[in-house]
Amino acid sequence: MSLKTYTPQRPLSDYIHMFWYWEDYHPPHPKERILPVGMMDLTINLADEAFQIETTQQDVRLQQRIYGPMVAGARSEYFVIDTTRPASLLSVWFKPGGALPFFGVTASELHNLHLPLETLWGIQASNLYCQLLEVSSLTERFHLLEKALLVRLQKSSERHRAVDYALKIFHTQPHTQKISQVTEQIALSPPRFIQLFREDVGMTPKLFCRIQRFQRALSLITSQPATDWAEIALLAGYYDQAHFINEFQSFSGITPTAYAPQDREHNTNLPVLD
Repeated sequence: MSLKTYTPQRPLSDYIHMFWYWEDYHPPHPKERILPVGMMDLTINLADEAFQIETTQQDVRLQQRIYGPMVAGARSEYFVIDTTRPASLLSVWFKPGGALPFFGVTASELHNLHLPLETLWGIQASNLYCQLLEVSSLTERFHLLEKALLVRLQKSSERHRAVDYALKIFHTQPHTQKISQVTEQIALSPPRFIQLFREDVGMTPKLFCRIQRFQRALSLITSQPATDWAEIALLAGYYDQAHFINEFQSFSGITPTAYAPQDREHNTNLPVLD
């Protein structure tokens, strides 16, 4: 397995963290639990295989098979993917709120959803997929994807400035900022701000900050050789250890002691052995 990344030029870099490509992704475990990060992505399997995704809603297990380019909305829930078949994955990892200009719908409409790109782009999605399959150079594939996204960006409107401001604040201090403190600075009522944030980012500001705090906890766990749960809870911004454990289970479906990531760099990918 080999992972390669590419950072697009501006203006795309204002909306996108990076493109990445993982050739021949075929881990030894049959499934992976993917933990929520609160951001959207676009992923294409160039190995001519369907994505097989398992989610749980109200204790009911649901399965999806999606072929070709797939859009994943900003998630606040984990999901499980089938890794039994080899995959070559080309993906766009959007910044928080960064995907809004590219898909023609609000991010809130895609919250916790996976769906074919064709649902949003129509025949353009199929054309892009065929073009990506026709070229063998990874550089060409990155550039094709970059060009397609630039075309979409030029036809879209900008994200609301109040959301940009809030995201900067939440990025630096997700566990200390309150909605009222942010709205005081942007001259919007709390209900209006929450509405705009949901439309642009895909979830409420409060839920987004909870997920960022959860992500900080994951980083702390994977960076420390010995795990002190009370210290991690404090450093991540939780009230106490019980609060941390409850939040961890809410987002991951497992306890912190059961958390065993694939590796430090991919700490939201958890091997599932059964």
